[in-house]
Amino acid sequence: MPLLVLFLLAVAAMVGLAAMRLIRVRLGRVPHPAGWARIPFIIAFLLVPPIVLAVLIQPAAGIVGGIAWVPMYAALLLAIALGMWIAAQAVRTFAPRRSRPLLLLALVASEDVHVDDGFDPPLTVSLAESQSHVDVANAVFPRGPGFPTQIDRPDFRAAWDALDAATRTLEGRIADDEDRGLGVASSATASAEDARGRLETLRRFASEGGQAWAAT
Repeated sequence: MPLLVLFLLAVAAMVGLAAMRLIRVRLGRVPHPAGWARIPFIIAFLLVPPIVLAVLIQPAAGIVGGIAWVPMYAALLLAIALGMWIAAQAVRTFAPRRSRPLLLLALVASEDVHVDDGFDPPLTVSLAESQSHVDVANAVFPRGPGFPTQIDRPDFRAAWDALDAATRTLEGRIADDEDRGLGVASSATASAEDARGRLETLRRFASEGGQAWAAT
């Protein structure tokens, strides 16, 4: 197999990988398959393209011929990945702030944008769903002078528990995204912080009002 063809195949594979990262994050998933699913993904990424191409352009060599090209293909992938990492360093410094997260995600699977960059990443599907649940559960408790009296409503404990559960889910997803180096939309963080603050305030009111569960 000509080296140029193998190089073009490696470039196409890395472009496909970058596109996959963007699509998966947009769907609310991690950029790459996680856990045990990562192993077959890596194996397929390294073996399938050169083997398929060898079968197509050199049928006589077949699968064995494709396997023989895997080390060179892997070396080309590594060289391209290194080039993408170098490009990511330039992106962090010179790219427009609004496009930085998507470029970094495509290049190195991490948005890794500093807070002072002023960029507010868009909501992922996963965070948008959790934020919606929090906002709905939070709206049950009206704001204003009547807020402290919410502890006297018959369904207070159930409504408090529902908001607490929704907020915990949103907080967990925010923490997961931050652990993966992904940017988190400010609206999701604001919803979580507002809900958690109101929960703690309501719990304090309930404790002062003699509700035993709130004192534990």
